[in-house]
Order: sequence, then C-alpha cells, then structure tokens
Amino acid sequence: MAQALYHLDAPRRLHRRTHVLTAVGALGFALIVVLATANGATRLGPVPAFVLAYSLVGSFVAGVTSLLMFGHARVSHRRGYLMVAGTFLYTTVLTAALPMFFTGAIVPDQQIWGSLQSAVNLVYAWHLVLPIGVTVSALMIYIDQRRHRRPSLSMRRLILGAGISIAAALLTIAIADSGVLPAVLTAGGVRTPYAMVTSVVLVLVTVVCAVISLWCAANGSVIGRWLAACNVLMVGVAVIRLGSADRYSLAWYSARMLWGVCATLLLIWLMVSLLRVDRHNTRMAVVDSLTGAESRISLMEAIHRELARVPTHGGDVALLWVDLDGFKGVNDQHGHQIGDFVLRTTADRLSAQVRVGDHVGRLGGDEFGVLLCDDVAPQRVTAVADRLLASIREPIRIGDTLLHVTGAVGIATAPADASRTEDLLLCADLAMYAAKNRGGDRYERFNARIGTEAVGKARLRHDLASSLRHGEFCLYYQPIYEADGLRMAGVEVLARWLRNGIAVPAGEFVPFAEESGQIIPLGRIVISQLARELPRWLAGHDDSFFVCLNVSVKELADRELVDGLLSAPFLERPDQLVIEVTESLELQENSEAEASLDRLRGHGVRIAIDDFGAGFSNFTRLEHLRPSLLKVDRSLVRRAGSENEGGVAFLTAATSVAASLNCDVVAEGVETQAEAQVVGLLGVRYVQGFRYSKPAPIEAFLESSVK
Repeated sequence: MAQALYHLDAPRRLHRRTHVLTAVGALGFALIVVLATANGATRLGPVPAFVLAYSLVGSFVAGVTSLLMFGHARVSHRRGYLMVAGTFLYTTVLTAALPMFFTGAIVPDQQIWGSLQSAVNLVYAWHLVLPIGVTVSALMIYIDQRRHRRPSLSMRRLILGAGISIAAALLTIAIADSGVLPAVLTAGGVRTPYAMVTSVVLVLVTVVCAVISLWCAANGSVIGRWLAACNVLMVGVAVIRLGSADRYSLAWYSARMLWGVCATLLLIWLMVSLLRVDRHNTRMAVVDSLTGAESRISLMEAIHRELARVPTHGGDVALLWVDLDGFKGVNDQHGHQIGDFVLRTTADRLSAQVRVGDHVGRLGGDEFGVLLCDDVAPQRVTAVADRLLASIREPIRIGDTLLHVTGAVGIATAPADASRTEDLLLCADLAMYAAKNRGGDRYERFNARIGTEAVGKARLRHDLASSLRHGEFCLYYQPIYEADGLRMAGVEVLARWLRNGIAVPAGEFVPFAEESGQIIPLGRIVISQLARELPRWLAGHDDSFFVCLNVSVKELADRELVDGLLSAPFLERPDQLVIEVTESLELQENSEAEASLDRLRGHGVRIAIDDFGAGFSNFTRLEHLRPSLLKVDRSLVRRAGSENEGGVAFLTAATSVAASLNCDVVAEGVETQAEAQVVGLLGVRYVQGFRYSKPAPIEAFLESSVK
C-alpha cells in the first residue's frame, strides 16, 4: 500500500505530450499576463461587490484545497502536505476576512473593520505567505523523497499545524487593522511609494519561489508540478499587480480574476490527482497486483458478505482452497520470474472455470481461494473442483519448456461446516492439507475426521512446545551387535518424550516435530543430553565402539546445531560418533545440509545412511556422501527372513552396494531366528533389533555390564 499512498509525490518520467501541453499552457498564461499588464492602467468603474465575489471564490478554493491536503497528510503522514495544508488554511482565513475591511464590499460606502489600508495589507500578506509556504512544502517533499525519510506525522501534529495556521492568520489580521504599518494607499486610492516597493519585493519573492519549486518539480511528481504551477500563478498575479496604478483599474480587476480562475483550475487538477491515488489504492486493496485475481482482503470481504446473506436469503456458500503442489521447486529450478508467470496463468485458468458471480482470489504465495455463491449443490462443487484440478494440470508452455503443475483442493461449505469467515477458511485449509497429505492432485471435503485430526495436531503441537520448554525428554539406546549377537559394537541414540511421565517412542512425535519445525529445538536437547552421557559409554568400551545419532536434513541445515555436534566431548573421539541421515530428495548437492556433512566428515565424524532400501536410492549420491555404514531398512530384513526370494535378492544387492562403497552393513529390525540366520549368511557385519535388545536408558546397560 505504501507505493500507492505516496503516489502523488512519486517521481515519474514525463511524456512528450505532457511537455507540449505544459509549454502551451505557459505561453497562454504569459500572454494573458502581458496583455493585462500592458493595459493595466485603463480605468474602469468601481464594483465593490466584485471584492465580495472574489473573496468568496478565493476562500472557498483555498479552503477546499486545505482540507484535501490535510486529508492526504493524514493518510501519507508526510510533513510537506501538512505545510501545504497550513499555507492554504492561512490564505482561506485572510481571503474570507477581506470583505470586512473593504469599503462597500458588504455595506454600501462603509467598511466593517479597519481603515483604508487594512484590505490592501491583507492582500499583500497572503500574496507573500502563499508562495513562500508552497516553496517550503515543495522542498520538504523533495528532500523527504531524496533521503527516503520515513513518514511520521501524528494526528496531534496535524491539529497543531492547523492551529498555528489559524493563529498566524488572526495575528496578520490584527496587525493589518492596527495602523502600525505604513500607508499603502493615498486618500484618493492611489498607491504610495511604499506600496510600489512592496509590489516589487512581491514580484522578486514569487519569481525566486517559482524557480525553486520548478527545480523541485523536475522529477516529474504530480504534487511537485502542482506546487510549481501555484507559484507560477503567483508570479503572474504579482506582475499584474505591479502594473496596477490604483483600485478599479484593469490590472486590479485582472489580478483578482486571474487568481480566481487559475486557482479553481488548480483545485480541479488536485482533486483529479487525488482521485487517481484513491482509485489506485482501492485497486491495490481489492486486486492482487501479481496475478490480477482478487486480493485476500477482497476475498475475505466477499466471504463475509455472502455468509451474512445466508441466514436471511437461505442457500449455501462453498469455499475451495487451492494450493499448488511442489511450487517451491518451480521457483528453485526456474527462478521467480517463471514462478510468477505460473501463478498468473493459474489465476487466469481458475477464473475461467467459475461463473461471473463467483470469486477467485489469491490467499497468499501459491494459494488461491474460489468462492462459489450460487447453486452450491454437492454435484456442482465436485464438478468445479474437478475442472480446477484439470485446468491446473494442463502443461504451461514457457518458451521451449513445458512445466507440469498439479494442485490440491480443500472444500468447505457454509453453514454446514462453519458460519464465520475465519472458521470457513480454516476448514477449507485443513481439507486442502488432507488432500496434499494423500499425494496432491486431488480434492478433499472437510469432515469431522479432518477436524478431529486438526485438533489433535494442535494439541500435540502445544504439548510438544511445552515439553520442549521444560526439557521433558530423555535418551534411550538400542544396542548394535556383531552379526553373531555376542558383542555389542555400538548403540543408536533414540529420543523419548516423557509425556505425563510415560516415555513416548520417537516414531510417534519426531515426524510431527519435523513437519512443524520443532525438530530443531528437540535436536539441541538431544545433543545436550548425549554430550553428558557419551563419556559414560566411551569409558566402558574400546576404541571400536560407536554411537549412532540420527540427524534430519533440517537439523543439518541449522548451523548452531551442527556447531554443538562439533564441540566437546564429541570431538575427543570423533571417529566413534556416527551421524545417521535418511535418504532424501531434500539432501541436495551444494545445500547447507551437505555442507554440514562435509564439516562433520572433515572433523573425523563418520556418516551412516539410515533406512536404506525404503525410499529414494541414488547410487551417485550415495558415493558422493561416502558413508561408513549402510543401515538396511527392516522391511528388507523381514522379507528376506520370510524366505521371500525377492527379499533375499534385495538384501544381497544392499550388501553388494555396501561393498562397492567400502562400508559396513547394519541390518535393522532383526526380530526372529530366521532373520538372524539370513543376514548372517549374507555377510552382514552388524545387527540391531528386538531379538537382541529393546531400547532402554543408559543406566540399564551400565548396570547389566557391571553384573
């Protein structure tokens, strides 16, 4: 919104047409001034009522201008606009008071206040203050833009500025009526030498002010050009006044007529400019600038409006939350420009699948909302969801490249699922995540199960966060034996959550902690506890004993956590620490996680590949990671132990891969005698599983070794 709010003073490049129109206007204005000055001495009849009309028009124009500038100052918080508003407020008060000091303007052949000199002094006062105030305002706005000054204008300062302007105007009126100033008119209404000098000074001041404001307007800003036009107008008025010998001459009438007409035109210009700013602000509020769809604010207002209609007019409302699958990969692989093009294309395709009375808006990032307002029968909602998914699924051509994108859609209806805007958005969002968790490229309707799961996850997140703050975690260890099952070769570290005093297995909370981002503080707690217990393990075993610690990709990307691993006591015998990483597409080359693995390996820490054979297997990446251990997933061990030929073949292949990588194999999840025999026959060096030992705290193993 900031760009739109300050659009009035934003620098802009002027087109040739603008230069031509400005030149024509300036020449026309100069011609009028020259003609009025050349014939200024022509004597015309007195029309005192003209002063009243001139005063009313002038005060009205100045007053409206002041109000507009105060309003814009309040919105933009720019001090320059406050200065403009205050200057025109000062002019408003003086021009409104002028008829009371002018003979015959209100009462025939009489004046209400002051003397013969008072009215002229007021005219000179505001003719002098207006160009100076406008010039100071132009300089303020120009300097603030150049220095990128942060706007800071409170309501208190606005009120103070208005008060100062009114006080200055009243003080000027009091001085003009006091008789302390030199006479500017003779008894016959002819100007005195003092008046001539004042008129010359007024011309010089307005010329200097016009030059300065024109220089400030060189950046092409609307307000800069408007302020420069105000000062050029004051130059013309001052020049005509200089040629005015006395009251009721042609120059006298021309100066006032020129001010009234041109000031009115300037007011119209200002109003049009402010309307453009307001229209631009409104468009930014209701339209997403990137995709052209409705903005989040506009879509939420539409939802609120439709929900308010339901109780009185009946019917239902359906909200479809659309999220693109894997959009982050598009940005990472092709760049943000291509990603923006994909978003614009998606918005256009979604809009083409709904009726005119429906709404399509961007909720943020790669998420869109589709609001169906009429005929939201289940069949139509399902048909719309299918069309949305099909339109997203269509390839997007960018040059010679075809991008394939899919989406997940969550559906929620009102009043069945929710009756408030926030609740309807939440239900649709939860349904969308349910669709994404099932693989994406599908839609899901919100139901009680999804709501229950969401409540459960929210409670789990809260409980986990509380336990992380209070350190309610402990470490269990599962031994790793030689293949004969007689000698303990090492242990694997397993985190346990003491939830209500009961140790919860890692498999029940670690995946959620990784999804929610709580894995980082959990990892730091695990490392801190392991640092205290590691010396106790190493003290009771020889140098071949090792401790395996499973670290996720997110944890490896955290520099502080890796620094904790590289600190004492881990570095005292680094080759006995083994970092387990799971095969993952997230573990990419040149990533922060891989850099952390290189740091660990450089300090002597060994690397193990966990759950090998259960997921993504890229032999080139395996060779690049240079593991010391390959931990075969228990699913392969179970299939091999059940005499499944395919299982034996896969396990044999795993041992061959390990041999080619020059690393040892750990068979995980060995539970039966048959599984133990198979892994022994295939030459697996280490075994791990319930057949040999269940996970337990360190005290259980140290006590058993003592016995």
